[in-house]
Amino acid sequence: MAAATALADQLSSSCRERVRLFVHDNRSTMVSFRRVGGMLHYRVHHMFLDAPGEVVDALATFAGPGRGMAARRRGAGERIDAYVREHRARIGDPRPAKLEARGRVHDLQAIFDRLNAEHFDGRVEARIGWGPNRGGRRRRTIKTGVYVQDARLIRIHPALDRREVPEMYVATVVFHEMLHQIVPAFERDGRRVVHGREFRRRERAYPDYGRAKVWEEANLGLLLEA
Repeated sequence: MAAATALADQLSSSCRERVRLFVHDNRSTMVSFRRVGGMLHYRVHHMFLDAPGEVVDALATFAGPGRGMAARRRGAGERIDAYVREHRARIGDPRPAKLEARGRVHDLQAIFDRLNAEHFDGRVEARIGWGPNRGGRRRRTIKTGVYVQDARLIRIHPALDRREVPEMYVATVVFHEMLHQIVPAFERDGRRVVHGREFRRRERAYPDYGRAKVWEEANLGLLLEA
């Protein structure tokens, strides 16, 4: 699934080693890892698929090699434990406890239905809703949307549900996640490709793609501070 591949890529970049990610619904052990044949095998509960950047950093630090890491690993373990406590309701259930499409400003279901009719001939079958609003400290990165393939589920980051964020931009993010169902990931040379040539071609053909990218670059600080 796209979310798992994105998380694996983030961990691989942070750990500076190859990562193979396994996503599970285990009720007891949320995170574990081991190194096999020069590759880091990391097992995480599905709740981590849409974890914020600081939690992903904690996952990478938790498995980080090298001496003098004990204190940093303890800190990373405490951040991971806190995240698990915050999302304990999701243990044993791969879906969020609640999925709301109608936000304070933007109605995701209305956007989804319009895009499905105009660009996908009604072929996309998925539930859509806003992700949980975690608040807290300022983020360094933001994952604006996620498509969970097995559950046919689209979650959009709640930072987009504001009057300062135009519907044009929200719709572009929703289109991207819907496109994952139409142009799914595939294997090439032993690597999972999520955003292949056909995916990128169709994404760039979306009428508001260029305008949305310009808006995002100009307003990234706005999204990160929400």
